[in-house]
Amino acid sequence: MGYIFEQEIESIINAVRANTIGEEDQVLLKRVLAADIHPALKAYFKAEVERKLESARAAEVRSGNFPYGMPEVASLQKQIDLVLVYHYHFTRQEFETLLEESVYFQFNYLCRPQWTLLNFIVGDVRSVQASIVEKKLRYCIDYAYFPELIKRYMVAHGLAGISYEEFKNLLEKIDNEVIACHSSSELAQMTRALFAFVESGKMTPQHDLTQQTLPINAAIVFFEDKHLDEIRTRLEFERDNHEMNVLTITQLANFVEIVRTGDEKATAAPPTPPVMEEKIFESSPPENLLSAALTRPLEISEPKLQDIPEKEFPKTTRPAIMVFGENDEQYIKATPGRKQHQLVSVFTEEEQDRLIKKIFKNDKPAFLVLMMEISLAKEWAQAAHSLDALFLNNDVDPFSEDAVFFTDRLCGRFAAIR
Repeated sequence: MGYIFEQEIESIINAVRANTIGEEDQVLLKRVLAADIHPALKAYFKAEVERKLESARAAEVRSGNFPYGMPEVASLQKQIDLVLVYHYHFTRQEFETLLEESVYFQFNYLCRPQWTLLNFIVGDVRSVQASIVEKKLRYCIDYAYFPELIKRYMVAHGLAGISYEEFKNLLEKIDNEVIACHSSSELAQMTRALFAFVESGKMTPQHDLTQQTLPINAAIVFFEDKHLDEIRTRLEFERDNHEMNVLTITQLANFVEIVRTGDEKATAAPPTPPVMEEKIFESSPPENLLSAALTRPLEISEPKLQDIPEKEFPKTTRPAIMVFGENDEQYIKATPGRKQHQLVSVFTEEEQDRLIKKIFKNDKPAFLVLMMEISLAKEWAQAAHSLDALFLNNDVDPFSEDAVFFTDRLCGRFAAIR
């Protein structure tokens, strides 16, 4: 049968190569980040360069007579490091190796996030430091609820590290809560990140979500990773008995609804907008959702590997799936928090329009959601991470006039409302 995404992998690699290095012998990371390629691959390349720089910094010999720890020095060092990262140049061989590695990694992560996170972050060691967990989460920007809740859990419990069993239990607990508070249509739409990644390698991508198709084997692995064996069995039945090799999100949602209700005539109701991670947090606050009492070992059957290329995880020391619909702006406006409102109001209407156009690609709901995220951050470092992700995903130069204005204004207001 071959790999699930054998042709798609080749198509994405070819598309990325054509849009970045082309026929040249080297390419700057800055050019990769500015290219028309999938944001997840940009995040992977950037995280790898940051890891390389951290390794180089660790090998430096520094005299104790110099005050490297001074806040002014540390701040300047961060700016220097950012410039170095953006201007890192890949040789062709290095680029080709990392490109193939990143595409395989993303397909693994999008098809089976629990399995991938467990193997990538913890692997075959007994425990891993919290700082390493945070660094590895930079490689993963889709299924945003995973990295967000993992980081919140570790901060809330003051963990310096996490064991293999606790991390495995945590991943399953997160997914179980997500499954419990989402409808059949919303569960099916969680595969949108996988659809989008496949489409990124096509010469003429199909933007109509209802017309896009996904290999049924990918959906089988996806639900097997979530330990939803009844759904997996039903999809295997459709594949083996009805020769269904591909399916749409609507078809997938209906199969999920049939399994959940036991009614063969059941059809899934359309998702109620907006399908957002905030819905998860509001219905199950992290402090309740992610309790410290995750000690019971879980029997996790390892997903079958023959359908997805087995690639070694990178030796490194991590859309988003939630897409906004046309009614989401009204929803977000109707439920703003006080601090979110204060952050938004620091910009005039004219400034908001300019920033939404220049930084958010005319996506006003995305602007409002970022204000919500930053208002919930406990420290500016967390807010700055959200800004870094925004600039990366939207191909915005962080040193551009609009980006610097946006960052400085938010930083000043953030401190004022704390």
